[in-house]
Amino acid sequence: MTERTMTLAEAAAVLEVPVDAVPEQVERAYRYQAQRSHPDRLAAATPAEVAAAAARFDRCTLARAVLRAADAERRLHSPAEGNGSTAGSAGNGAAAGASARTGRAAEGSWTGPVWAADEPYQPSVPAGPWLFWVWAGLYAVGAVISFLGGPLPYSQADLWLRLLPLGLAAAAFARTGRRGFLAAVVVWGAATAVLTILFASFGPLVAMIVLMAPVIGLVALGRRRQRDRVEAGT
Repeated sequence: MTERTMTLAEAAAVLEVPVDAVPEQVERAYRYQAQRSHPDRLAAATPAEVAAAAARFDRCTLARAVLRAADAERRLHSPAEGNGSTAGSAGNGAAAGASARTGRAAEGSWTGPVWAADEPYQPSVPAGPWLFWVWAGLYAVGAVISFLGGPLPYSQADLWLRLLPLGLAAAAFARTGRRGFLAAVVVWGAATAVLTILFASFGPLVAMIVLMAPVIGLVALGRRRQRDRVEAGT
């Protein structure tokens, strides 16, 4: 694949910058887009989702190369560069900055967001798969406590109709980010709250707190996974 396979307007659209963006804007936009689409962020992704993320990452890399090449060519043919005039360079930089602020492109018709000119790059560190197993282990502990001293202690029906379905739904949502599993978590979580209220005592209350903390943690992982699915377009 060569730089000729992507036009300047397409490259600007991929990184969400003007076509005449200065190198600093391009680099900042590239880092932001790359950390969003890097395959390593999808710890629990399917092979198809990993492949799609890798394709987006490669496209961002190509877009950066196209924009940097265009900037180098502009500088090469700029009268200010040829004469060594710093004033001319400053003028060009100011013009590029103005274009970035207004979103107007010198070439092409794309006028997307220009956050890269103003927003600092703040990378997010994705949680590793170990966090899922930590929350799953804590849920297992909470389920044992709830089985022994929860709203319905030593109840096989409570174990099979509430504790196991709640844990499986939370784990499934954390791994897939699908809304159906989140709905199941809400239903069985509400059932836990109702049972605790009906059998209000210190033991069930403690059991609910111990049980629901890892459920919330698994749901948080699922929400991140859900965002990854949206970005992957699946």
